[in-house]
Amino acid sequence: MRWLRLDQMVFWHDEVFTALRVTGHLGDQVAAQLFTGEPIAASAILQYQTFAPGSTFADTWRSLIDHPEHPPLFYLLGWVWVKVFGTSVTAFRSLSALISTVTFLALPGLAWELFAIREAAILAPLLFAVSPVHLLYAQEARQYALWTLVTVLATWALRRAVRLQRWRAWGTYAVCLSLTFYTSVLSLTIVMAHGIYGLLVLSQRQRHRFVLAIAAAGLLFMPWLLVMALNRQQWQSATDWTTVVSYPLDVLVKLWGLHFTAVFFDPNLPLEHPYSWLVPPLFVLLLLGILLSLLRSLSKESSVLVLTLVLVPTVCILGGDWVRGSVLSRNTRYFMPALIGCLVAMAGWLGLQYQYRRRAVLWGVALLLGLGLTSSWAILQAPAWWSKGFNYHNRTIAAAINEWPQPTVLTQAHETTLGNVISLSYYLAPETTWVITQSPELPQVPTAGQTVLLFEPTEQLLAQFACLPEALPVPGGLFRVACEAGDRSTGRLPSSQS
Repeated sequence: MRWLRLDQMVFWHDEVFTALRVTGHLGDQVAAQLFTGEPIAASAILQYQTFAPGSTFADTWRSLIDHPEHPPLFYLLGWVWVKVFGTSVTAFRSLSALISTVTFLALPGLAWELFAIREAAILAPLLFAVSPVHLLYAQEARQYALWTLVTVLATWALRRAVRLQRWRAWGTYAVCLSLTFYTSVLSLTIVMAHGIYGLLVLSQRQRHRFVLAIAAAGLLFMPWLLVMALNRQQWQSATDWTTVVSYPLDVLVKLWGLHFTAVFFDPNLPLEHPYSWLVPPLFVLLLLGILLSLLRSLSKESSVLVLTLVLVPTVCILGGDWVRGSVLSRNTRYFMPALIGCLVAMAGWLGLQYQYRRRAVLWGVALLLGLGLTSSWAILQAPAWWSKGFNYHNRTIAAAINEWPQPTVLTQAHETTLGNVISLSYYLAPETTWVITQSPELPQVPTAGQTVLLFEPTEQLLAQFACLPEALPVPGGLFRVACEAGDRSTGRLPSSQS
């Protein structure tokens, strides 16, 4: 399922920046070249989504260092991948699909280490195969499918090391844990989950080896920690967005519940829908009940590890938002370790219950698989899903722009303009012209009778026209210019030839 319609959904802002970094482009330099007020074709903008002539690995490495908040493992894999398979949308996303397929193969090992129940080892990959949230990130050119995989591997390696008590097993754990660091800086939450598990479960001798393994993983990550330290200003600037915006508490509470329900069912309904209030709280209560049941039914070595994998990353993200005043918790992608823990917990609980209530469990499994398949099928048909963020409507906007013959699209640059413009350019007619200005003053460009449209205009830009531009009936802020600045007679911008 992960390999179907990889190019169906909109290639959104964050994926655009994945392509920029993998192909060795610096976002600031690209913006400086595009945000000049000069006309540029949509097809020409897409040159920044592929390798420039003469581009080398050094260009990609420089681009990664420019964004140290994103550790390099996924992007380095991406560089190798697109060198072989090209830089199409399908090529970029197929790496995540492959990684997610490997996770499918790795999950039985984790389930067996945790539960030693055959049914749990069978159910874990089955539930993962139809999980809506894991399908979404298996079809996105971002590092979150990889983060899921390395979380599974690190947790499997920890449980295995505790069972075997061999130095080689602890070395495997150290390597797997370092891979989580090189995938996401939020893997610190995984260390905290494993650390609490170690404090609660391991003997003094086991703790000694456990601490040495974590220290070894930290040493392996030291090169990138040095990069982050030397580029602290870029790192802080790139993460400022987490504290700039705010959301009402009731909205955040809805989102927190929806993160977890999306593991098994995701109708992609608006936040205002009653579903968002009713179903997620009930599911969270069910999940807590499952965790408590596992705690009573399994050995401490297994149950506590599942419990901490679900709860500790969740509490860390929520608590971090409360302390810092940030809004990381609104994003499902930052909960990936907890979400895979939730899926494994469900598989383990169903596997345990199957020994006593086979008929009821079979009906429950059929329900979960049916809900997952229904959601996954809807995802495969959709042009966008909630995971595409503020680019959700880009396909619709592009279709509206393409209805006009040879349009010129004018926009004023802001924080997300670069990714948004490139995302839209994937779906615009090649001859569509962009004019991107840094200031609200109208640029002097030849229009040659073309239709002029405004995309996400600021109030200052709208005020430049003698009459209010006509808002087109599409979401996302698209306007048609009905008159010039100071001239109600035409729909053209001031010409450089006048």
